[in-house]
Amino acid sequence: MNPLLREALAALERGWSVLPIHAAGAALKQPHAGLLIAAGYREWVEDASRFRAVWKPLQQQAPSIEVVEHWFKDPTGLGLALVTGRVSGRVIIDFDDEPGRALAHDLGIRPHVRTGSGYHWHVQAPAHFVPNLVGKNTTRPGVPQCVDVRGDGGNAVLPPTVVPKGPYTYLRDPDDLAPLSEVPVALREALGLEAPLQPPTPTYQGPLPSGEDRVPADVILTWALSQVSTGGRNDTGYKLAWVLCNNGYRDDEVLAVGMRYVAGVPQPSGQPYTASEFQASARSARNAPRGAPWENRRVSTPGQAQDEQRPVSRVPVTAEHALQDIWASLDEAGKIRAAYLCAWQFAQRRDTLANALTFLRLLGHASVREARRAFEEHERGQTPDGTLPAFLQGRGVTYLKRGA
Repeated sequence: MNPLLREALAALERGWSVLPIHAAGAALKQPHAGLLIAAGYREWVEDASRFRAVWKPLQQQAPSIEVVEHWFKDPTGLGLALVTGRVSGRVIIDFDDEPGRALAHDLGIRPHVRTGSGYHWHVQAPAHFVPNLVGKNTTRPGVPQCVDVRGDGGNAVLPPTVVPKGPYTYLRDPDDLAPLSEVPVALREALGLEAPLQPPTPTYQGPLPSGEDRVPADVILTWALSQVSTGGRNDTGYKLAWVLCNNGYRDDEVLAVGMRYVAGVPQPSGQPYTASEFQASARSARNAPRGAPWENRRVSTPGQAQDEQRPVSRVPVTAEHALQDIWASLDEAGKIRAAYLCAWQFAQRRDTLANALTFLRLLGHASVREARRAFEEHERGQTPDGTLPAFLQGRGVTYLKRGA
C-alpha cells in the first residue's frame, strides 16, 4: 500500500473527510476534478454540455473506503487534503512563510504540520460556522497578513503530500488536537473562532404607534416589508428607521416598529437579521440629515413621486454603541475584556479616564480596574491584546452600516 493511500485511510479512521488534490502544475493544491467526477462528485453543466466536479458533499460527509482506495491507488501527481470544519472536527490555522513561522514561535504554538513554507496548526472546530480567511486579503481587524484559516467549506493539504516547495510532514500527533482555549484570545476573535453572540431580542406586542398628524406606523412598516426582496434587510431596515424619524416618531416608537420588522423579514439559516442590527440602523438614521414627511412628497405627474427624499448621508455607529446593545449577552469574562478594550479606545483618542469610567458604569460595569489598566498601559506605550472592533466582529456583532 502506497503512503498516500495509507494516510488517506488513516484519516477516515480518525473521522475526517478527505479529497484528492493536484500536487503539481497549474492546478497545484486544487481538488482533482477528474477523480471527483469519476467517483460521482459531479453536476451537469447544461451550457457546456459536460460534468463539473463538485466537492460540497464532502463538506457534509466523508467519502467511503472504496472511493478513497480508488482515488489513491495510483498516487502519481496526487496530494491528499483534509476537508476542514465541523465535518472533520477541526479547523486549520496556516502560518505562512517566514513571517508566519516567526509569529507561531512568538505565540508559543506547537504546530501539527510542517508545510512547504510554514506551519499548519490543527485546532478543535467550534460548533458555529467558521469562514475561510486569507490574511493578506481581509480587512478584518487584528488578522495578521501571514495567517490564513481553513474552516467550513475549506480544505488543507495533509502529509505525506509533496509539492514543489517541499513535503508536508507531521511535527505532532494529529490526534493531539489543540483545544480552542490554546488559541490566544485576540487571535480567536480576529479569526472568527469565538462563538457568535445571541443578543436578547426586544419584543413589542402592543399596538403600533400612530397619531392623527403622522402617517400610521403600520403603513410605513408594510411599505418597508414590501421592499426587502429588492432592497435587502439591512438597507431597508435603515430606510424604515429614517422614514419613521422623518414622520415624527420617537426613538422608542421607532424601536417598537423595528421589532415588528425584525420578526417579519426572512431569516435564512445561518444568516439571521437581528434586533441589534436594526438598533444600529436606527441610531444611524436618527443622526442622518432629515427629509420631508410622507405627506409632503411632491408629485410632478399623476401617480409618479418626484421627490422621494432619500437619505443623502449616514453617520457610522460606533463600537461603543454596539457594545451597549450586546453588553447583557456577555459572560463575566467577556465583560471584563470588553471593558478593558473599550477603555483603551477612550485612552487612544485622548479622552479622559473619568469619561471612560462613566460610560462603563452606564453599561453596568462597576469595576474600575480594567479602565485604569488600559489607561496606564496606553501611557506606557504598550500595545493592547486585541481591539474593541475585533472583539465585536469576532462575535458576529454588526455595528457599521455599509456605505457609511
